[in-house]
Amino acid sequence: MLAPWDLSVTDVENLRLHYVATLDRWRSRFESSAGDVATMFDDTFVRAWRLYLAGSQAAFVTGSMQLFQVVFARGGSNGIPWTRVG
Repeated sequence: MLAPWDLSVTDVENLRLHYVATLDRWRSRFESSAGDVATMFDDTFVRAWRLYLAGSQAAFVTGSMQLFQVVFARGGSNGIPWTRVG
């Protein structure tokens, strides 16, 4: 699949646990503004968004939802880092 574009996969990282933390922050920020959001939309929207954020976080915590970052490079490229931390 990648050959026609001369690409190779250089790294694959599962961001599932990062998203648990991210969604926790998003939920906190949402809750602090829920009153304003209800004024802009309505209480049904607030409840739906609250459920979406909490449900997504639970799915990432349990592993039923995954998110991968895939890094590609041109096939002949060797200028890639040896580790992610640098």
